[in-house]
Amino acid sequence: MAPKGKEKPNPSASQPAIAIEDFFIALNRHIDNSEFDQAIKVTYQVLAIAPGDEDVIRCKIVALGKDDKIDEALLAINEYSRKFLNDFSLFNVNKA
Repeated sequence: MAPKGKEKPNPSASQPAIAIEDFFIALNRHIDNSEFDQAIKVTYQVLAIAPGDEDVIRCKIVALGKDDKIDEALLAINEYSRKFLNDFSLFNVNKA
């Protein structure tokens, strides 16, 4: 039998995933430097990993407001407040 060749490493597997802490560091840096457009982009990345993170949701809404994207900020407030109210209602139903 012929010897098997070495398997080629998967390039995506060899690159480590970015830790959520790194996103928070970047988010903090962008906010400190008043780079609100960049902060908004980071909030989308974090929310893709941790959709219900309230701190990131708040940062997103504030960054949208500071970046004069008031309509988007209001939409985000509406979206997340509706989700919060739904979660809160489910919590109370399960509590009873």
